[in-house]
Amino acid sequence: RVGVCSFCRAVRRVYMPTITAVDFERWRTQGCVLDPPDESFVRGVMVILHGLVSKPELNGRHGLVLGPLASGRAPVAIAPVQDTEHLIQISVKPANCALPPEPPDRLATAWNNLALAYKRAGASAYDQAAAAYETALKLQPGKPNFMANYIKLCLVMAGERRGDPEVAQALQEKAGKYLSKLFRPVTTLPENRGLDCNLGIDFVPGYSQRMLTAGVVNSVDAQPARTTYARQWVYDPQREALQEINPGDGKPLTMSAEAREAISRGHGTHVQRNERGETV
Repeated sequence: RVGVCSFCRAVRRVYMPTITAVDFERWRTQGCVLDPPDESFVRGVMVILHGLVSKPELNGRHGLVLGPLASGRAPVAIAPVQDTEHLIQISVKPANCALPPEPPDRLATAWNNLALAYKRAGASAYDQAAAAYETALKLQPGKPNFMANYIKLCLVMAGERRGDPEVAQALQEKAGKYLSKLFRPVTTLPENRGLDCNLGIDFVPGYSQRMLTAGVVNSVDAQPARTTYARQWVYDPQREALQEINPGDGKPLTMSAEAREAISRGHGTHVQRNERGETV
């Protein structure tokens, strides 16, 4: 049945400072699906838990369905609110679930946070972390911080599985695929076409940890001991954005308004301007 339940009202109170008018109207008019049918339990769905007796502290928490029902129960991971929370997984009955109308971006963020929780749980949960990132990217394709997190996981997994060269190679290729997507806004800039560009994760001057980076390689007659760059960018996880830096000292470089607009616009979108310089 469909109706406005007490859990919806609780969600409204929690999210009221930031909830959009569209989301509020959806919750007000649609509410949650209470005691959802079995076919609702597919990977990717979010539920609100209620009526749990053995773990009452989880009542009102959001859960992410990991797969279909088994023996009348659904495997659910508690959706981390912060990306530092520990992993919690339980099996619940449909009667203890309410199905809220969550928007895809909020679902995707929850799956990204769950992937981080799996990664913190250790190497035995890396495959589950990878699957959670895949789910997040299906819900919100091309999200930069999701891709950056997934790249780092793939490279860690490749190192862990050096004993299986075929698997390690597949993981390296997946990391390379997402690196290409992450840095496409800068590697496809007109001035970079035809130039050699290195993508990877490396120590960069000015940063204390290894960074996801893209660099236009300097043209030299002899191969130096270490690759040097004419231009270099890093992915800044704090700003969730690509930042051009000075290849020598790592200091951020100020990009022109046109360059910032080109990166935010994405690859393959042409913008025309009139004689006054206005976008048309």
